[in-house]
Amino acid sequence: MDFSFPLDPNPLYIPRNYKWESGADNVSHENKFGFIGAGRLLGTSYFVADGVNEKGLSIAELYLPGEAQYQPAPEDNKNNLAPHELILWLLGNFGSIEEIEMNLSDVNLVSVKAPMLNIVTPLHWIITDETGRCVIIEPTEKELKIKENPVGVMTNTPCFEWHVENLRNYLNVRPKQYEPATFGDYTALPFSQGTGTMGLPGGYTPPERFVRAAFFKEYIDQAENEAAGVTNAYHILATVRIPKGIVVTQEGAEDYSQYVGTMCNQSRSYYFNSYDNSQIAKVTITDDLLQVDKPISFLADKIETFKALN
Repeated sequence: MDFSFPLDPNPLYIPRNYKWESGADNVSHENKFGFIGAGRLLGTSYFVADGVNEKGLSIAELYLPGEAQYQPAPEDNKNNLAPHELILWLLGNFGSIEEIEMNLSDVNLVSVKAPMLNIVTPLHWIITDETGRCVIIEPTEKELKIKENPVGVMTNTPCFEWHVENLRNYLNVRPKQYEPATFGDYTALPFSQGTGTMGLPGGYTPPERFVRAAFFKEYIDQAENEAAGVTNAYHILATVRIPKGIVVTQEGAEDYSQYVGTMCNQSRSYYFNSYDNSQIAKVTITDDLLQVDKPISFLADKIETFKALN
């Protein structure tokens, strides 16, 4: 989660039967399922930017500036939602991508500002479920539709299809070392290991980060269990995390990676660490947690901790 405004989220559990009111048309909603993600109280309602629910459905939102298109007003016979409310509705009511697919056409995303941020957030969403299927939703047309995601990666603008096509520019990138090359009587030897990765883009634009994430995800040693999967996820995301001071907006603000969230659909677990603390925190949706009837914010350490060995 990269942002210049300090979001200050924590792992947040939203319970079953949570009631909330849409900012698009003031209609009340009541969720069926409990879920855990990174979020906080904004105004009078709780919101998350990513999360996993009790049915093993996971979602994350990312920025799509210049491409996202919302509707100017609510419509009759539609589920009118503000963009920042879509995750709250999806995680609270659906257990699979197939279920979302059957109900998505009923949604009307209305151009409503997010509380506290005071802007209309230009978003798109990546979704997975327990089957392993991965899809995205990009609001570039009036009717929302599911797009299959064969790469399993998403980042910010431009739209998903552009990023996938751009991978064709990196066919030469590979994990394996390149062989020495001969120039006349001179044989050029590699300086060291890693020549196969020459050509990987190194900047922090969305296209460069998409390529790096796709490459690392494709070739990293496959995890044998959940703990190794989380470790893999953090190694992959380490290649795209933005430290403070490296990306500065035109307004002079620092855009940086405020936290990393990782979800396991099978165990219904959410893993989290903040910018200032590299220790990974974990919250799992347990039977006891499902009995809770109010939102719970789990406070993660925001100060770096060290394990003293002497």
